[in-house]
Amino acid sequence: MTTTLREGFVSGSGAVLDSVASVTVADTRVRGIHATGVGTFVITGVETDPYGNKSGTNIKFVLTTAVDAQDIILPEGGIVMRGPVLVSAPTSAATVAIFYG
Repeated sequence: MTTTLREGFVSGSGAVLDSVASVTVADTRVRGIHATGVGTFVITGVETDPYGNKSGTNIKFVLTTAVDAQDIILPEGGIVMRGPVLVSAPTSAATVAIFYG
């Protein structure tokens, strides 16, 4: 399966913005993650349909020291995210880059 990967970035908490188009990343598959900072990170891509059913995924991981820089490579199928992709970072200095498509 051939996929064109794109990159989105956020510093601190908030919506992930595409690095080229500066639009919010939504309805995609996360293929890889690069993060820096200390603490618990949560990446959320979940939406609720008109019937109250939730779909999508949360990704949670912890970095433990100030020199940690985490690279997470996901399987070829990636992880499905529905709706806007949001990051909850432990501090405003933490950064998250996602590779998606």
